[in-house]
Amino acid sequence: MRPAEIAWRARSSVTLPLDWVHSIAQPATPTPHWTPLRAAPYLIQMHACGASMEHIRVFDRKFPLGFEFDWHRDYHDGRQVDRRFAGALNIRDSAVVGDIKYVWEPSRHQHLSALAFAANAEQHAGYIVQSIDSWLNANPYLRGVHWTSSLELAERVLSWALLYPRIAKQVAHDRDFRERWLRSIYLHLARIAHKLSLYSSANNHLIGELVGLYVGSSCFDFWPNCRVWRHSARRSLEREIRFQVGEDGVNREQAIGYHLFTLELLLLAFITARNTETPFSEGYAKRLWAMTQFLDTVATSTGDLPWYGDSDDARGFLFSEGETALEVTTQLAGLLFDEPAWLRFRTAPTQAARALVPDLVPKLDHSARAGFPPRELFADAGMACVRTNDGKIRLLMDFGPLGFNDTAAHGHADALSVWLSIGDEYFLVDAGTYAYHSHPEWRRFFRGTAAHNTARVDRRDQSEMTGRFLWGSKATARLLRLESNSEYVTIEAEHDGYERLPDPVIHRRSLGFDRATGSIRMEDSFQCAGRHEIEIFFHMHEEAALLGAVDREVRVAWREHRVVFSSPDQNARWDVVSGSQSPKLGWRSRRFNQKQPIATLRIRAEIEGPSRIRTHLNVYL
Repeated sequence: MRPAEIAWRARSSVTLPLDWVHSIAQPATPTPHWTPLRAAPYLIQMHACGASMEHIRVFDRKFPLGFEFDWHRDYHDGRQVDRRFAGALNIRDSAVVGDIKYVWEPSRHQHLSALAFAANAEQHAGYIVQSIDSWLNANPYLRGVHWTSSLELAERVLSWALLYPRIAKQVAHDRDFRERWLRSIYLHLARIAHKLSLYSSANNHLIGELVGLYVGSSCFDFWPNCRVWRHSARRSLEREIRFQVGEDGVNREQAIGYHLFTLELLLLAFITARNTETPFSEGYAKRLWAMTQFLDTVATSTGDLPWYGDSDDARGFLFSEGETALEVTTQLAGLLFDEPAWLRFRTAPTQAARALVPDLVPKLDHSARAGFPPRELFADAGMACVRTNDGKIRLLMDFGPLGFNDTAAHGHADALSVWLSIGDEYFLVDAGTYAYHSHPEWRRFFRGTAAHNTARVDRRDQSEMTGRFLWGSKATARLLRLESNSEYVTIEAEHDGYERLPDPVIHRRSLGFDRATGSIRMEDSFQCAGRHEIEIFFHMHEEAALLGAVDREVRVAWREHRVVFSSPDQNARWDVVSGSQSPKLGWRSRRFNQKQPIATLRIRAEIEGPSRIRTHLNVYL
């Protein structure tokens, strides 16, 4: 930790006694200059065009509509969470707060914002008010876990801003509720402004906090401070979008889940500024455009994505549980930037578009979908995405950094990993995330090298984990060459993650991709002097069916295709592992806290001195 950050954290700790006093005495707040809501000038257009909402989802748990949440209960493990002073709670200690994700998620109130735009919204407006009222009563200022994270405050404010028009009548008629709610909104905004995530914590959390502050102070512009907060958040967002997103449009956290999460948030701020006729800069708009172009490049025709890096299923905002982040972001960006090709993921208007850019919805013309030639190299991110001439097969290769800033919190040890889509879905996949705060042994596996389509040396990860969101020694990867023509693509890259071993090893991967057939010729070379154990992994989609595995040849059936792995080498042992507990191997997590067995091809070899292992992959459509 650098001196400036140490000083900042020290100053933050000094304020704890004052925070404790405020948690006991509860601070006074300025009188809001509130007037009843008029639908026309509000930044979000109310409608009820979504499907009827019948239940509430919290990760792998479902609750009936109308459920009265205990806001301090971990519904995954059935624990009650301490309601002590927020500054004294260690949210990383599951013995104190349970699985914090399950406690925080309902209190983001995204299920309430989704309900506000559902077809049955009008009949449940009372439930929305009741839920907010219940939360206010259970969570006085700085008491309990819901005041420990500025990002959680920001997400809650965003949900309140979206749903406000649905409950405007109740807010106008119930003075007691209105005064308590507005007081909490002010305290939320003030706390976010005072407790922004900075230095090594300045990742997607900071973007979320700034967007919450900007949109919240725009939608709830009832106090003089709102103008100051709005302008400050805007300036910071202009900086952060350049700092956290590369010129090639890829989020620097090296996690596609957080690419989507931050794109949703950054688009919401952009639209808020548009709707108030105070647009963000052209540079900000260009980054949004590039972020969407990247998604359009790596997404299949059905919207399947290469889920690399961390993901906790987080959404920046929610208008409908039936709309994916990809559908929402690409449609909003397609309408805003007049890119019809990006509208291919959702043929009908999303509820987000109807609410945020209703004037642009008539532009949805499904006849025009021609796009620009796909980009192949995302140099800042360290990724290449190439495809066959008919577009049916695409290959993604990673030779970028581990993650963003010093902590690389949401990156995985996946240098030189590859992903392969065939038709509508990815066949070679990333294992996923599964858990953050619970199941530390699984957290370690899903972040580790064996959970990715790359090579591991001496059963060590390329980069060293020092905590659930921390890394010590980090692998540095670099592209050596990328040669591309209409017939063939060659990619060569290497990383130095194993130079820390007593006998240093450099792993280099050379890959040839045939644009006519989609066949791959891969060579993994290892520069070293001594003896080492090498493992190379290929993780397959969960519906892949093993047809046979003999003599360094593995035949797989998937959908209507056949995929054949083979090698001319004689010095490697091949096996296919699925659902192994010891060692952990052959697993995939598609949603937070859910995992399932998959087929994983493991290639093992004992080497001494400079060596190479060749793998061929052929696809038969």
